[in-house]
Amino acid sequence: MKVTIVGTGTAGLITALILKRKYSENIDIEIIGSKEIGIIGVGEGSTEHWYDFLGWCGIDYFEVIRKCNCTLKSGIMFKGWGKKDYLHSVVNNLPRLGQENIDYLKWISKGKTVNQFTSQYFIKNRIPLDNKLMTYQFHFDTFKLNDFLKEKCAERDIKVIEDTIKEIKLNKNGIDFIKGRKKYKSDFYIDCTGFKKLLIGCFKNRWISFKDYLKVNSAIVFPTGDTNNYNIYTTATAMKAGWMFNIPVWGRHGNGYIYDSNVITKEKAHQEVEKKLNKKIDIRKEIKFEPGHLEKVWIKNCYAVGLSANFVEPLEATSIGTSIQQAYLLAHHLHGYNEKTSEFVNKQVESIMNNIRDFIALHYITKNKGQFWKEIKLPDSLKYKLEVFKNRLPIQDDFIGESNYRLFADRNYIIVMHGLGLLNIEKVRKQYNMLRKEIKHDLKDVEEDLSNTVTHKEWIRHYRNEV
Repeated sequence: MKVTIVGTGTAGLITALILKRKYSENIDIEIIGSKEIGIIGVGEGSTEHWYDFLGWCGIDYFEVIRKCNCTLKSGIMFKGWGKKDYLHSVVNNLPRLGQENIDYLKWISKGKTVNQFTSQYFIKNRIPLDNKLMTYQFHFDTFKLNDFLKEKCAERDIKVIEDTIKEIKLNKNGIDFIKGRKKYKSDFYIDCTGFKKLLIGCFKNRWISFKDYLKVNSAIVFPTGDTNNYNIYTTATAMKAGWMFNIPVWGRHGNGYIYDSNVITKEKAHQEVEKKLNKKIDIRKEIKFEPGHLEKVWIKNCYAVGLSANFVEPLEATSIGTSIQQAYLLAHHLHGYNEKTSEFVNKQVESIMNNIRDFIALHYITKNKGQFWKEIKLPDSLKYKLEVFKNRLPIQDDFIGESNYRLFADRNYIIVMHGLGLLNIEKVRKQYNMLRKEIKHDLKDVEEDLSNTVTHKEWIRHYRNEV
């Protein structure tokens, strides 16, 4: 089978590597990229799905750190969203009792931080030097990541071609051929052209908008300089008309203000950022978007991944995670596909996006003042979950009807709801007190021990072989 991917950004390169890893010599993959379709290049954060991707493709964890100006990411520190700042950082190897998150039950009942592991190291930005794997997430320089992924494609005999597609010819099976300087004819085409939707846009389709629930629709992005140490998390700071992110990468920081243009202008947003940071900033790009997804990401012999298919907002680093999950879906269902296959995958992607929509909307249930924060509308599916969670902590069963490729589930909800003050602590305490005595006895508090630790920057320098 021959597959042509149009778009050499993160989504296209990830998809190529995942497909090539599975099908090897049985698939011929080429990627066509154009300088006319650029990348944002401010600095990106991943979810834990990035580590799964590295394992799938046989890519070394520390090679990424060395070549992509990476720092480690434990999660997201939310500042100004609740009564107190909180870190959304999930530790997946905590014990469960069936589906009960028993450690979370204990810590919340006792008035402690919801995850003691994150408070021990990550909030203090220190790491044991001999601990090689503290977290499964990264921050990285987008341009260097792009170069790195192209290098990995070349190692795996995936052709990367510089060309600009000007013509797309359709037939009864979908796309017949595409043409730039030359003609490209394949069995299957993957659209990774971002907001341009160059290939998938040739078919009748519908954009399912989330704008009624997620109000941000614009962004200004800008870099700031290096610091003596790096946070082991992305920072998301509540602002008047949205929120501002700060992402540390080696040697600098990437930043952006994600806002509702119906509430604030670009100029006012610029002023608000400079006042907040108490310094002048140089805006590198302005981005406008409507949160949502295509009704169908797979039509005939064309499949859309990344911004071509969906975009919510940068909160919780959903874009790369979604691209990875979509690429896995395609890898598992590409061989012998038919119309029923595409119907199934389209429903799976819709479920992934609804899962993201609900979880992002959850973050905006705050007591912040101002027009933007007061006009939040919740999806019915989220309202239903919140009614259930009035009486107990979320469990795995609450997400059982959603796609196995979903990004967020019970532990994510517990941390964010606790951080926003949405949990009924008395009912959580009652739930904890109902546990058998020997179960409660087995739950040990984490002993804080910062001996033999180094700063995050020292740890990165060590594994970049710069000491």
